[in-house]
Amino acid sequence: MNHIYHTPNEWYKNNKSQLKQYRGQWIAFTKEGVIAHHQSFKTMMASLDSSQPEYVIDRIFENEFIDPPKLLPVRFRSLKKHEWQPKYEVSLTFQQQTVTVNMLVDSGADFSVISKELGIALGYTQAPGEALNQADGVGGSVDYFLRNVEMAIDSQKFTAPVAWVQTEACEEILLGRERVFDWFDIEFKQAEETIIFKYRTG
Repeated sequence: MNHIYHTPNEWYKNNKSQLKQYRGQWIAFTKEGVIAHHQSFKTMMASLDSSQPEYVIDRIFENEFIDPPKLLPVRFRSLKKHEWQPKYEVSLTFQQQTVTVNMLVDSGADFSVISKELGIALGYTQAPGEALNQADGVGGSVDYFLRNVEMAIDSQKFTAPVAWVQTEACEEILLGRERVFDWFDIEFKQAEETIIFKYRTG
């Protein structure tokens, strides 16, 4: 008997074993499973159409959902890697285009971050004469344009600055501190693989 899930992320949380095969790819998934996947965001999006049910987009990185590490021929059972990453479903809107995507909640990021391809999918373009900004991260520096993006978290809408990355190799999708951490109290429950966003009324 197939289990019935009520939301895409409920399916995602309960079917991590299926996600290993998509490492290094973008995926689109519904409450019933993965409906599209490809290494290229553009190719993955092109395979979707308006008749598709509500879906969420995610990037499965090479270091996600890996098997326990092997140290020579010895496997230390006491070494434990928790596969959960603190991602949360966020809707991004520009003009009439909305994309719902799982974003990694990152308290170390000053701004939220979207990849070049995701920004193009939303309809962003470089303004005439607009200069690139540059930011430093653990993996080196990246070029970006800063955009004010309309977001929705649990139906609460707000606008926050987002770094639209122009470095091709950077495909991170991050939910950073600016505005987001001012308007929400955020609780991480790793043991339950859950994040709770509580809107700060007033």
